[in-house]
Amino acid sequence: MKLWIIYKEGIGFSKIIAEMLQDRLEDYIDVSLGNAKKIDPAFLVEERLDYLIVGDYISEVIPSLEIQNWLLKYLEISKKTNLIIKAVSGFYIVLADIKIEPFWVEFLKDNINPEIIYPPILCLKLNRAELALENGAYDIVKDYSNKFIEYFINNNNNNKKEVSSRKNDF
Repeated sequence: MKLWIIYKEGIGFSKIIAEMLQDRLEDYIDVSLGNAKKIDPAFLVEERLDYLIVGDYISEVIPSLEIQNWLLKYLEISKKTNLIIKAVSGFYIVLADIKIEPFWVEFLKDNINPEIIYPPILCLKLNRAELALENGAYDIVKDYSNKFIEYFINNNNNNKKEVSSRKNDF
């Protein structure tokens, strides 16, 4: 099973969050990460990824134009190969003083062909005065990754049961 974390590089926090997620998840699944500017969506389609997490730094548009363009290209390429990924999720970082309405779930549903969008999209806030993530960000990322780990374990156990029952059919 393969998970890719694709992120938009802003001032470094998206990459930090992506690396935190990679560190927490790599004991359970093969995790790779990459900058949306440097990773061609065609490469991920060729790899036949199972899971995708998309990370973004938001200043105005949600998701950013860079991530929107990356996902649109991914959708175009994955449709040609009929690639359906098991789950897609995302995270975004916003300035603490910006009020936003995240359109992530709708955008992901419209631009990726996942079986599910799971777990809920992760939102972290950046404290502009201190140029740091707000207190508790690590715990939020930990909780988010724990939900993903639980999903991997449950999904993997269900797949093993299906394979086992199919073997018994023969």
